Amino acid sequence: MTQLLTLEDPHLSIAFDARTGGLVRFDDGRVGPWLEEASAGSLFVVEIPRGGDRTVVVQTAQQSLSGHEFTADGNAVTLRWTDPITSAGETLHGDITVTAAIDQGGLRLSLSLALEEGGVEAVRFPSIRGVRPAARELELRGVDYSTGTRVGLLPVFDSNAPYWGTMFPDYASGNLRPELVGNPTSPFVALVTDAGGITVMPAAPTLDFIGWRASLEPGFADSLARTAGPDAAVTLDAIHFPAATGDRIELPAMSLTPYAGDWTGSLVPYRRNQAPTRRSRADWLAEPRLWLQVQLMSTEGEPRYDFDDLVDIIEECASTGIGAIQIVGWNEGGQDGLVPWHRPAAKLGGAAGLQRALDRARELDVATVLYVKYVWVEKPGPNWNELERFVSRDPHGQPYAQPGPVYHSSRKRYGISTPWYVPLCFGVRELRDRIADEVAEMASWGADGILADESLYHGRALLCFADDHGHPVGASAFTWDAAYIDDMRARLGDAADTFVIAAEGAYDAQFEDYDVSYFRSASPHHRPVGRMLRPGARIVTALTGFDERGMIAQSLLDAYAMSLEPFNFKGRPRDMPVTVERARRAEEVRGRYADWLWNGELVADAAVTVAEAGASGSAALVRHTVWRRGQGDPSRVVVVANFGDAPARVRVAGLPAGSHVVRLDGSAETDLDATDAILTIDPRDAAVVVPPTDPIGTT
Repeated sequence: MTQLLTLEDPHLSIAFDARTGGLVRFDDGRVGPWLEEASAGSLFVVEIPRGGDRTVVVQTAQQSLSGHEFTADGNAVTLRWTDPITSAGETLHGDITVTAAIDQGGLRLSLSLALEEGGVEAVRFPSIRGVRPAARELELRGVDYSTGTRVGLLPVFDSNAPYWGTMFPDYASGNLRPELVGNPTSPFVALVTDAGGITVMPAAPTLDFIGWRASLEPGFADSLARTAGPDAAVTLDAIHFPAATGDRIELPAMSLTPYAGDWTGSLVPYRRNQAPTRRSRADWLAEPRLWLQVQLMSTEGEPRYDFDDLVDIIEECASTGIGAIQIVGWNEGGQDGLVPWHRPAAKLGGAAGLQRALDRARELDVATVLYVKYVWVEKPGPNWNELERFVSRDPHGQPYAQPGPVYHSSRKRYGISTPWYVPLCFGVRELRDRIADEVAEMASWGADGILADESLYHGRALLCFADDHGHPVGASAFTWDAAYIDDMRARLGDAADTFVIAAEGAYDAQFEDYDVSYFRSASPHHRPVGRMLRPGARIVTALTGFDERGMIAQSLLDAYAMSLEPFNFKGRPRDMPVTVERARRAEEVRGRYADWLWNGELVADAAVTVAEAGASGSAALVRHTVWRRGQGDPSRVVVVANFGDAPARVRVAGLPAGSHVVRLDGSAETDLDATDAILTIDPRDAAVVVPPTDPIGTT
């Protein structure tokens, strides 16, 4: 019988094989065992190319544990392997040390290693083999672009693997968008069953890139159906890429925290580690406003609107109730052209023309946000020779690069004449200072803010291997994402707290630094995990339809400001009159109850329930959110949305009798006649249920 090294608390039982040190048991008393003993027994895999073979690894199952030591209380154990053996049979000189501890109801793991031979390229830690819960149905959940991700693992495995380069079906990032399934853009993943799950994440926030990968071993039973066989199990890897900072490698500590119940429980461990959400002091952000996004010119050089037209559009915004405008393509080269520097385009009217537009917007109280892009330098382009020394480089000294933007023309659409975008390294202080100077200049013109496009990633540059940037070789490209914003604010001086700095699709940690996040959420499968993680954050979403209903409902439901974008932001308010008017009325409702629905916060309140009334089959198409004004506020405002094509009858319980039902079109209010009442929601619409209040929404 295998001897085990065990750690236990009231809910959790952990065991390591005393011979190899591999993890062989992860049992949650509330959900059951997670590992299938026959295929378990892994903990780490060290990728260390040897003798021209880049697949050589040091893996737990092939090692003999050299020693272990429990703490006095028995809640932690340190495991040591000396002179580990590679998969090629070579003995290396050094040690690998893992400390495992039960902490806050989960398993905390840390690893350090020192190998005289060097050359470690990646470490999979933890590498958990044999995942096969008793429920036999398993998903991998996470977050990307403020939207919850959901991938089937068992019994159907949703592989996206390039099968020519892998042994097993797997799900992970690809090399064109490598940041998608990894920290920090997806700062956790969860193994999820109907009964509960395990949240896997860094034990403390880090901007190190850590890739998440799930694999199916031994593979499909039926590749067409993508089904796993009865003996199949999942391996989950957290893949680290340590920088060359010294003789000893210390990885970020990792945690595996089980939970019971609905998948939303997977967010709880992560939220414990969050820093506060930033709140701007800009007055105009303290009230709900409709936005317009408009492109004046693209990279193809067409002057769709000049700055005189922009003045007209701003006046049109003011007259139709739109209070903010994101101005795109105002710069030489048009939107995304000649990056990363931005000067008012001469063919649109130059600096004087833009200044007139900004001045007029200020007169009309229409907030102006200038679109910028600082992540890339264009090659070929006029800035390449100057900025080449600042670009992120791969281990071979080559710049990372990818195709640039696609606008309008067929040559661009098919990539025939697309320039390359090369990611810049924000670890270079000189570069960050120049960006900060440019942003401060925009503030001096009277703009109310900027929106930094594609600020959530660095293209194919996950790491930068440049040896002349003043940072460790192989450092995470995300390391300076906060410093880049801090430098802007420092340069803004007295305007630092009121000049709005917005991001596109901010990953969770960026909500600590940016004032606003803009993204696109027009999907029937949208899961508002970004909002769930940041209940009080400012988030803006795009509405492109000419007869919008569902997106207006979603915007009220999830507290997203509405960015109106006719013709994919090539149009103006008069191009979508029906949507503009419907959005304006909905925004008036939100404005009446802004203390809850704009300046309040999302709250999970089990006392308030919304359920299908009858057997209409609409339950999956109805969602609701509950809002409070702040910590300790007992009052609740509930938004109920129906995303189906037929009316939905729902039972609302847990709110005071006499609560008002407010329709988004501004029609007459009705009251709930009891604390348990039936409410009908029109197709692709929403209603707001508010406490018994006076007409301006104060209790």
